[in-house]
Amino acid sequence: MENKIKNKSLRSHFLKLYVFLAVLSGIVVPVLSLGFSVNAFRNYQTQRRQADLENLGETLTNLYEEEGGIWKRRRVMDILRPAPQWAGMIISLKDSGGREVFTLNPFQMMHGHHNNNNDFLDDSKFEYITIPLVNENEKNVGQLDIKRRLPSGRYENSFIQYLIRYTLGGASLMIILACGFGYFVAGKLSRPVIKAIERTKRISKGDYDTDEKFYSVGIMELDDLTKGVEDLGRSLEAQEKLRKRLMVDVAHELRTPLTVVRTQIEAIADGILEPSEERLNLCVNEMQRLGGLIENVEILTRVEGDSIEIHTEKTNMKNFLAPVIESFKPVFEKSKIKLESELKDNIFSEIDTNKFRHVIDNLLSNSLRYTNSGGEVKIKLYTSQNDTIIEVSDTGIGISEKDLPNIFERFYRADESRARVTGGSGVGLAIVKATVEAHGGKITAQSIKGKGSTFKIILPLS
Repeated sequence: MENKIKNKSLRSHFLKLYVFLAVLSGIVVPVLSLGFSVNAFRNYQTQRRQADLENLGETLTNLYEEEGGIWKRRRVMDILRPAPQWAGMIISLKDSGGREVFTLNPFQMMHGHHNNNNDFLDDSKFEYITIPLVNENEKNVGQLDIKRRLPSGRYENSFIQYLIRYTLGGASLMIILACGFGYFVAGKLSRPVIKAIERTKRISKGDYDTDEKFYSVGIMELDDLTKGVEDLGRSLEAQEKLRKRLMVDVAHELRTPLTVVRTQIEAIADGILEPSEERLNLCVNEMQRLGGLIENVEILTRVEGDSIEIHTEKTNMKNFLAPVIESFKPVFEKSKIKLESELKDNIFSEIDTNKFRHVIDNLLSNSLRYTNSGGEVKIKLYTSQNDTIIEVSDTGIGISEKDLPNIFERFYRADESRARVTGGSGVGLAIVKATVEAHGGKITAQSIKGKGSTFKIILPLS
């Protein structure tokens, strides 16, 4: 039979932990401090009485010397009897021969010579101390025999009871305050987690609404968690919009050539149109367009997937770029667009020249396509720290700030009508980005609408 574990909220777990720690600290700490305090108090009593007895021995020794080396009972009585600190003690003074000179017995004074006091008869509640009396010449002049009651009298017990009472009261107050504070802290800690859970549940149902404002709770990890979930929601929302647009674009790209071909063939089949060479060439061109789109998708899939294979070699980048630029110059001259280059020599990087040629071709083709007659395109090669930099800039129509972050996404086109007229399928820059990253580099784009764009490729130096 399976054991069923009832799930409990994070707040209840935090609260239980705080209560446990509060009770533990409210019991262990006071008990330990109480034990140390009682022991310290009793040690103080013992040391204080020991010091008093040693001072008494020194006083009696001085008295013996003042009286010419004899013990006078009356003088001894004058020293011992008035002192209240000898309460609870039986003090017996003996001379150097062991004969009793005087005995102070407070118990007999209180209860008479025939004492039946059980405490007095119980030796387990007393300790025995002997203090030798030695003069300045190191001569033994007598001794003090003390039978001292252990420190457990009425005043001592009263003090200890007060100590216990106030310690337990303070501990109880501390437990109550700690539990209240724990309840508050548990709520503060669990609230962002609960919020993140609710947010992820909405995201899983397709609710990417990000209008909810982010509030910091002052705890770095919890703030990062909440912010991370909000960023995830925004990212998924953007990806969902991009996916929908991608499906529309792909459907359109596939539908357009198929529609043209189908219309022409149906018209020819129905006898409406003659199967002329011009119409058949139109069908062939549309099929080639469709084939090119499919080929681009296949290339992108290979480049972005694990199956991409690049065979790099150390390449002089100037020697690699110069022929590519020369091959494009006639096309640029025909379109009356100026193509310039600024290539530094002795810059080497590890590249697959065949695949990287496609990257440069794509960037130059885009610049040519979107730069008006009379404009200018410039390609630069230089180094920065440990990187090889290739820049392709133009004075074309540029890209809006809204579209710029998405231009490397599949099938994304900033201007759909323009892209379709010029034949763009929206996968070229996605292939460029994947190829550059496969070489261990990265590509960035900067653009101002109406003024032009700059694409920068960063590769490791070799």
